[in-house]
This record gives sequence, structure tokens and C-alpha cells, in this order.
Amino acid sequence: MARSVSSRKKSVRHPLHHAFRRQFLIPALLLVFVFLSGTFGFYIMGEGRWSLFDCAYMTSLTLTTVGYGEILPAFDTQGRVLAMILMWAGMAFVLYAISSITAFIVEQKLSRILRERKMEKRISALKNHLIVCGGGHTGFNVLRELTVSGHSCVYIEIKPERLEWISNQFEKQHFILGDATEEETLIRAGIKRASGILAVLGEDSYNLLITVQARYINPEIKIVARCNENNLTDKFYRAGANYVVNPSFIGGMRMASEMIRPHIVSFLDRMLRGNDPTIRVEEVTVMAQSPWVGRSLKEVDIHGLTGLVPISVKHLEESDFTYNPCLDEVLRPLTVIVVIGNHEQLSKLRKYCEGEHCTLP
Repeated sequence: MARSVSSRKKSVRHPLHHAFRRQFLIPALLLVFVFLSGTFGFYIMGEGRWSLFDCAYMTSLTLTTVGYGEILPAFDTQGRVLAMILMWAGMAFVLYAISSITAFIVEQKLSRILRERKMEKRISALKNHLIVCGGGHTGFNVLRELTVSGHSCVYIEIKPERLEWISNQFEKQHFILGDATEEETLIRAGIKRASGILAVLGEDSYNLLITVQARYINPEIKIVARCNENNLTDKFYRAGANYVVNPSFIGGMRMASEMIRPHIVSFLDRMLRGNDPTIRVEEVTVMAQSPWVGRSLKEVDIHGLTGLVPISVKHLEESDFTYNPCLDEVLRPLTVIVVIGNHEQLSKLRKYCEGEHCTLP
């Protein structure tokens, strides 16, 4: 695990920022340094006979190799020696700076940096969002479902070409180029303000490291981790994961279910990932400030207020769900209600459960 994680950390942390510094900022500073060196060199050599402007003008003529034939008054041998040094050394610096800066602009790295800065400002304004940590096809499908369900997400990807492709598929979401196993990248993604994180990288060691760091940075965050090896499941839970998903196990269960209960599978597919994005099975938590706390399902009349029918409830202190709850079921703080409905209905339900300016009739 240590060897695998260390090899991943060899990747560049901020490639665009490093490219900007290497191909734009450093050459520009070298150019300024050569210009100032030439200007003050002539000024010191002239012992006050030439003004700084004249010295800067002479330096510009020398570095640009224009050579108008203008020479400073009383330009002696020492001045010519400095001019020759400046010509040859300065020309090398100027050519290097111009070629590097031009290459940087031509390769559109500057525009990518500006887009990255704009994206980071958008991410800094997010709250209670979800973070998806790479994962190839799995991460893509996770992001697609979260987008369809109307959740704000930050997607972290280490491969620039893949991030470019995914960002074109989900233009309304947020993206970061970086290594999701690094704490700095998670902080840039707003993990301190996020409500959940999904670690769906291909290697269990990476997902385990993300789980540990996410739990350390934000003790309240919900963590869903991908685990390919069943014998590592307990380690993920001990590291702080709330839920651990084994794609191979789920795939096997799905294939068996298709054979022995195909209609149920079709129904669940319709509810969980059907072509109609408006209908979904969702869970909503009754918060302590909700006007429904301490009242029965009959009293609150969820169907009358939202058009939804609870198919299951789960109280905080209980390990099992109550399916098809009776109307006498009393709602408590942090009771989870499972329903099937569209975005509008679910939005109404969340407002009542969260107590957002809602009062019972």
C-alpha cells in the first residue's frame, strides 16, 4: 500500500501553476533582471553623466539589437565592453524568455489557469456539496447519477485529458485537477464544507487513504468508499467509512437477481437509475427543528402536503427499517423517511423535515 501511494504522489500537484511559473513567470523575471542590470550598469559606469532614462534607452537598443547608431555622450571603452557583454548575454536571455512565454500562450496554458482560478472561486462558494474522487467509468457513472439527482459535486481527477472530457459532459458541475489522495487537494475541493465524499478510485489503498484523510479533516462528513477486496472491508469501516461498496459483489448479486427476480430488478432500476430522471427513490432525514418531530404520520399527512407516501422509516436508535409504516408511527429527531417521487415533491418534503419556514396547518 505504501509503495502504491508513494508512486501516485510523484505526479505534479498543480501542473498549470508550475507551468505558469516555469514558462512564464521565471522567463519574465529574467528579462526584467537583465534590463535592470544593463540600465544600472550603464548608470554606474557613467558616474552620473547619463540619466537613468538614457541608460534604459541604451539598454533597450542593445537588447533588441535595433542599433539606431545612437551612443551615449562620452561613451568610452568601458561602456563598449559592457554593451558587448549585454548584447551576447542579454540576447540569450531575451530569446529564451520570448520563446518560453510564446510557447506558454500558444499552448493555451494561461487560459487553462484562468479557468482553474474561476472554478476554484465557484468551489469556495459551495456548501453541503459532494466530492467524487476519480474512478474512471465508475466515477463517471457516480457523477452522472448525482447530477441527474440535482446534487452539486466537485469531481477530482488526476489525468488532464480525462478531466477535460468529463467536464465537457457535465458543464454545470465543478472539477479539480489533482491527486485525491493528497490532503491539499481535498481541501481545495471544499471537504471542510462538504456533506459527503465518494472514494471510487481503482486501487483499494488509494480509497483507504482518502477515507482516513477525509475523516480526519471533517469528522462529520459521510464517506462512501469503493473496495475491491472483501477482506479489506473491515479496515475501511475502522478507517471511518460510513458505507463500503464492492463492485464485484454487487455485480454478482445483480446477475443472480436478473435470473430469479427480473421484475423486481427492473422496478429498482426504474427507481434508482431509470431514463426518467425525475422519479427516484430518496431518503430524507427529519431534523430536530422540524415541526413534524413528535407527531405521527397521520397527524403530519405527508401525502396531503407533498404527494408522497412513505414506504419505509428508520429511527436513529433502531438498526432495522420499518416497511410500510402505519399511520400511528411517530417521527423523532433524525428519523429517516424513504419515499418515491420527483424533484418537486422531494423538495417540499425536505423543507418540512428540515424545518425551513414550514408550519403545519
